[in-house]
Amino acid sequence: MINKFFAGSIAMLLTALPVLAVELPGPLVSTEWLAEHQDDVLVVDVRNDDTSYFESGHILGAIPLDFRKARGLQTEDGIELDSMNLSAADFTALMQSVGLDKGKPVVLTHRGRGADDVGYAAYVYWQLKYYGHDNVALLDGGTDRWISEDREYWGEEEDAEPGDFQAADPRRELLAETADVRQMVEDENADILDARFFSFYVGMDKRDNIAKAGHIPTATIFPFDANFDSSGGFRSIDQLTAAATAVGLSAQRPVTTYCNSGHVSAISWFVLKELLGYQNVTLYDGSMQAWAKHDLPTETALK
Repeated sequence: MINKFFAGSIAMLLTALPVLAVELPGPLVSTEWLAEHQDDVLVVDVRNDDTSYFESGHILGAIPLDFRKARGLQTEDGIELDSMNLSAADFTALMQSVGLDKGKPVVLTHRGRGADDVGYAAYVYWQLKYYGHDNVALLDGGTDRWISEDREYWGEEEDAEPGDFQAADPRRELLAETADVRQMVEDENADILDARFFSFYVGMDKRDNIAKAGHIPTATIFPFDANFDSSGGFRSIDQLTAAATAVGLSAQRPVTTYCNSGHVSAISWFVLKELLGYQNVTLYDGSMQAWAKHDLPTETALK
């Protein structure tokens, strides 16, 4: 028979030990994994509108994050840019508002109705990494896949207790500014990836808020939607690796990704850095907005 004092001491010791948080299996989690570990992680649903979270439903317990609040104004070399990364203080406040605690595992989901939706979650993923929070993953297929599998979902607001997240010193090695990209244009051993659609790349189309058509000189095109299969999930690692190699990218060279505003190019950054393991990958946060506002040259197939 175990001595009562000894048994009591063991119980007290076990109680005093910290409860280990669930370990995320990687940068991408499946709906099956999340269904098994939903109580152990914070699920944050990143969307770019005010209504779909309620009208189309969301994962039970998922906290909404309005993507428009995740970006703000910045000034770069005297040029004002919008839709940029937040300051450490503003990002801290945003993450605390959705209930994120220091080190807590967080799974970012999105509406999942198209590749564009993934970009909202991917950009916030990049922000968390930039500010030192590594315990984060994306939900493959997003909320739409969750609901299509008849998993539990809800249409009312979920309340969040304020978290104690604090942004760490920025990881500058994850961010490219315009001066960095200008150097990469001149560097034969660096790659620039344009994540936009072909019509933007060749200059047939452009956004109204982008002053110049075409692409950054030396950039190669790999549209963001090519990273996904017909189910809306990410393609296999073998397919993504082969595709990146086919367009001339190399894991042995630094690469920066860009689009019009840094939103969908966050998907490309995620694929190269987190899924394929490229070591030196940056996100050009200002993207074509900044490049054009600085009146830098573009290449276009149109005269």
